[in-house]
Amino acid sequence: MSYVVERSVRFARASSSPYAALQLSGEQQTTGLRLFAAVVEPLEPFPSSPEVGRRVLALLQHAVWQLGPHASLDELSEALTEAFLRANHWLVTLNSGRPGSQWHRFGATCALLNGKDLVLAQVPPSAAIVTQDREIFAFPPEADEPARFASALGSARQLQPALYYTRSAPGDLLVLTTAAYGQELLSRYGRRLVDATPAQIFDLLEELSLDHGDPTSPPVVALRLPEPLRFTQQPVRRVSELLRLLLPERQPQDERPATSVDGSDVDAVQAHGQTRNAPEEWAADEPGTRATAQPDDDPLAVYGQQVGEGVDSEPPPAAPRGRGRTLIELIAGLAIATVTGLAGIWQLFRRRRRPLLPQDEGTFGLPRLERHEDRIRLPDLTPVRRQLPRLPASRLTGLIALGIIGALTTTLVVSIQSERTSEREQAYTQLYQSAVAERQLAEQSTDPAIARAYLHTASQRLERAAALGLDPQLVTQERAAIERALDRLLHVERLPANAVQLLGAVPPAPDGVTPRLFFGNGQLYLLTDALYRLDAGGTRLVRLLGPGDRVDGVAVGTLVGATWDDGVPVAFDGSVAYRFDPTTARWSAIPVGTFGAPYQNVAAVGAFTGNLYLLQPQSGQILRFLSGSYQNLPEDWTGGQSADRLRAAVDFEIDGRIHVLLADGTVLSFYRGALETEAKPQIDPPVSDAVALSQQPERPYRYVGTRSGRIIRLRTDGTVVQQFVSGAGAPSLDGLLDVAVDDVQGLAYVLTERGLFLVRLPAPPAGS
Repeated sequence: MSYVVERSVRFARASSSPYAALQLSGEQQTTGLRLFAAVVEPLEPFPSSPEVGRRVLALLQHAVWQLGPHASLDELSEALTEAFLRANHWLVTLNSGRPGSQWHRFGATCALLNGKDLVLAQVPPSAAIVTQDREIFAFPPEADEPARFASALGSARQLQPALYYTRSAPGDLLVLTTAAYGQELLSRYGRRLVDATPAQIFDLLEELSLDHGDPTSPPVVALRLPEPLRFTQQPVRRVSELLRLLLPERQPQDERPATSVDGSDVDAVQAHGQTRNAPEEWAADEPGTRATAQPDDDPLAVYGQQVGEGVDSEPPPAAPRGRGRTLIELIAGLAIATVTGLAGIWQLFRRRRRPLLPQDEGTFGLPRLERHEDRIRLPDLTPVRRQLPRLPASRLTGLIALGIIGALTTTLVVSIQSERTSEREQAYTQLYQSAVAERQLAEQSTDPAIARAYLHTASQRLERAAALGLDPQLVTQERAAIERALDRLLHVERLPANAVQLLGAVPPAPDGVTPRLFFGNGQLYLLTDALYRLDAGGTRLVRLLGPGDRVDGVAVGTLVGATWDDGVPVAFDGSVAYRFDPTTARWSAIPVGTFGAPYQNVAAVGAFTGNLYLLQPQSGQILRFLSGSYQNLPEDWTGGQSADRLRAAVDFEIDGRIHVLLADGTVLSFYRGALETEAKPQIDPPVSDAVALSQQPERPYRYVGTRSGRIIRLRTDGTVVQQFVSGAGAPSLDGLLDVAVDDVQGLAYVLTERGLFLVRLPAPPAGS
C-alpha cells in the first residue's frame, strides 16, 4: 500500500518519487488542516531500495496517522518518535541477514501538521526548509559523513530522531527533500524561496535534476499553508454590539403600531459576501487564473473555496400590519431570535482560537510562537434582524419566551453533553485499541529493549484510557494482559498463594546482628537473638545456644554469626567460637585472636575444612582463622585486594571458593585470595538492595534475595533464569532478611521482618 500522492493543488504538492509521501485528512472544516509529509533518502541505493523506501514510508505514516484531530503536542512528538523507532526496527531486522555492504540505510524527515501545530522529526541525511515571516530556516545543520551513517534508519537498534516544533500560520512554506537538493536550493536560489509557490519549487528542482543529469524525479514535498475560512470581515469587539445585532431594529418615534410603514422609509442595507481571495501565488499554476472551488469529494477543496461574492440586497419590507398579529407569528419571531442568538454564541466559542502553548525553547525558536488572534468574528445577522416581527410586551409573551428559551437551552445543553460523551468514547476507543496493538507488537518482538518500549507505551495509553472512566472492567483485563507480557519479558514468575506458607514468627535479632539461615544435615538453623534449629515438623524452633549460657566456664555473649562446618554447627560471639560436639552433645568454647576488642559489624560467618572466615565490609576484609589455631590473629585472606568492592559486600558462600554478594547483585568469586570471576546479573528492574546469597555445592544455580522481596535464580555466570515475587493473594516477602534454598527439592526458607516462610519454587525452564 503506497501513501505517495502526486497532486497539483493550491498549497501542497508531492513528487511521484517512491521516496516521498503526502497524506491529508478530510476533517479540515472543523479541526483545521491535518497533514503528514515525509521524504526518505537511501544512503546507498540498491535495486530494491524503492520498494524498501515505500515500506519505510508506510510504517511512518501508519504509526502517525492513528492520532486523533485533537492530539496534544506531547502526543504528536511521541507519535513521531514511535514511528521512527518502528521503521528503524523493521530495517534493522531486514539488515540482520545481510552483509554490511548491502544494508539498507535511510535518512528521513517527517512533518506532521495538526491544526496550527507543526512538528518535524528528522534523522540525517535529509533536508527540511521552512520560511516564516520572510526568514528561511534549514534543518539539520550540516553534518559530517560518519554522523550520517551513525544516525540513519537501519544503522543501529538504538535511534533518537531530532524533534522541532513551531506554531504555523498562513503563508508559511515547508519543503522536504534530500540533503543534496536542499543544500543546492539554498545556495543557488536563496531568497527566491520566500515567495515561491509549490509549483515554482518543483520547477527549480527539475532544473537542478537536469543539471545533475538525473532522469528520475527528485523526492520532494512542498507546502504553502493556506488562509483558513472566515465567517465575517467585520469584527465584533463589544458585548453591546453583539446584543445589538441580535435585537430587532427599532421603529421611528412617530410610528404607531397600527400605521403602515412605507418601504421607502427603511434604509437599504447591503450584506457583503465573505470572499477570501488567496494570495496570487497560491492560485492555480496558470498565471492570471483565480482560485476556483474543488469538487465536494475533494478533501483539499475547502482550502481553495470562495465562500461568496457580490452583494446581497435586503429583501423587500414586509406588508403593513397593525396590532392584530397572531400568537403563532409572535412565537415564530421569538424562536428565530433565540436560534440566531444561540448560533452566534455557538460560533463565538467554536471560532475562538485556542490559547497558545508555552514557547518551546531549543526548537525552531521562531517569532511565529507569538502569533495570536484577539478579535472575535461573528456572522453578520443584519438581514435576519430586519425581518424579525416587532413583539408587543406583555406577560403572556414573556412567559412564552421564557418557555421557549428554556426548552432551547435544555436542548443545547443535552446536545453539548452528548457531543462531549461521544468525544470521550472515541478517545477511549482509540487509546484502548492503541494499547492493545502496542502490547501485541511487544509480544511479537524478539528484541527485549524494543519490546519493553512497546509495553511502556501500551501501559501509558491504557492509563490515559482508564482516566476517562469508561469500561473499567475492560481496562483491568488489558492491564493484566500487559502485566503478563511484561512478566514473560522479564522472566518474572508470580508465586500463587498456596506456594508461600508462613511457618511462624521469630524472635528479633539484636542491633548490629545480621539474622542468618543455613542448612546442616538436612535441617534448617536460624540465628537471630540466639541459635535455633527448626524441628522436623517445621512448626517449632529449638533453642541451641544463646547469650548468658555458659560453655566451658565461659559466659556466651551476643552471637554475631553462625555457620556449618564438617557436620557440626559453629557459633561466634565476636571473641569466642563455639563448636558443637555430636558425640557428647555438648558445646566447646574456642577463644579467637583479636586486636584488643571483640569483632563487630560482621556481615557473615563461614567455615571450610575447619578454617573460620569472617566477612567485614567496614574494613573491606575477609578474615581467616586457621583450623586448630583460632587463638592466633587472623590473616587478611584477600591481602588487601578488592578492598573497595568488599566494602559493599552483604553476604558470602564458601565451597572451595568464596563467592561474595554485593548490594547491586554482583557476585565476586575468589580463589586462594585472588579475584577469579565477576558475575553481574543483567536484570530488569536492576538490583540495588541485595541482602542474601544461597548456593549449594555442585549445583548449577545460585539464589539472590532482595529487601523488596524478590528471589532471583541465576546461573553461575550471572544469567537470569527466573525472578520470583509474591502473586495476588500470596503473603508478601517484603522486608526479606535472608534466604536458604534447597535447590534439589525446590524449597526456599525465607526470613523476613514478619516471620519465617516456606516457599515452593517452580522448576527452572527446560534447557536453562
